[in-house]
Amino acid sequence: MNVLAAPFLYAAKSEAEAFAAFDRFITHECPGYVRGSMDGVHKGLALVDQILAIVDPRLSSHLLSKGMKAEIYAFPSVLTLCACTPPLPEVLLLWDFLLAYGPHLNLLCIVAQLVLVRDTLLNSQSPKPDFKPLKARPVIDYTVNFARKIPQDLYEQMLAHAQ
Repeated sequence: MNVLAAPFLYAAKSEAEAFAAFDRFITHECPGYVRGSMDGVHKGLALVDQILAIVDPRLSSHLLSKGMKAEIYAFPSVLTLCACTPPLPEVLLLWDFLLAYGPHLNLLCIVAQLVLVRDTLLNSQSPKPDFKPLKARPVIDYTVNFARKIPQDLYEQMLAHAQ
């Protein structure tokens, strides 16, 4: 939870302001991420696998053939809305986008990060996605592009997964 709180603490003028924003964000945008079972995170991980299969079937097949499901490599990124991936200034840019258009888009951001290292992953017999360093602008560009490719029913699942 400290990783989720960090961007609020960094951007706010006081701890009280950061806490108020953090509390509102957690209780209204992603309560499923912080409940005991973290069911929102697990739903998000399953959705990352589905999204990747739609936007890049070849990369999806390659990762799955190596036993690399999102639950293995994307758990921290789903849980923290990519705040676990340095550097912090890039996280803040990405969060500006997520807070403006919806934190559900974080799932597409994770897929975008995979696509950005696609060639490395496809050329590896033991692929291990490494999202560092975060490059917010290309991630946002890919995310906007991918959003157009997501079927309506899957997009609705993305909207609801963290509740």
